[in-house]
Amino acid sequence: MKNYITPSIVAFILVIAFILAGCTSKTNQTTTTTTATTTTTNQSVKTTVTLDECSTINNLINGYESGFNSIKTDKVNNQFTNQWRTNTHIIEATCTVTFNKSEQTSYQCQTPINTQTQTVKSHQKLAKQLRQCLTKTGWFESQKETASSIYSTFVLDTKTPVITLSTNQEGNGFSTRFEIAPPLGL
Repeated sequence: MKNYITPSIVAFILVIAFILAGCTSKTNQTTTTTTATTTTTNQSVKTTVTLDECSTINNLINGYESGFNSIKTDKVNNQFTNQWRTNTHIIEATCTVTFNKSEQTSYQCQTPINTQTQTVKSHQKLAKQLRQCLTKTGWFESQKETASSIYSTFVLDTKTPVITLSTNQEGNGFSTRFEIAPPLGL
């Protein structure tokens, strides 16, 4: 008899590993939807997530089920995947929705940043503000740092999309990427 490991078992093991490693923090914030202004800095990741943007993040998470149809604009010519530009931009960058050959949909934004100091501060501040947006629903955060990268991953369960904020050194500069991708259970 062959033994198979299901994706949900793998996801469960990953969550337990994060907990045992002491790398997680459970968010314990509430979200209120109001209108507010945003602050951006030239050559920087957006560092102010307003209460209205918390609503945007929650709407993006909820939009995963429909393939983010409500935010798609024009289709991008790409021979490898189906890709659309979007009307929702979390980090003031060009954002896209991608439907790949594995029939998985994701939302991603990427922006270049020039200095390491600015990159680290912006990433940490945005990660903190994302934590504030992910309400008492039990989201866990895992953060990993190396000499050339920072990854902040937010996971709720094996059925909810995963949110990743990553900053990496690329050549002489840095790039920050925000992504809402398929759940760990897929």
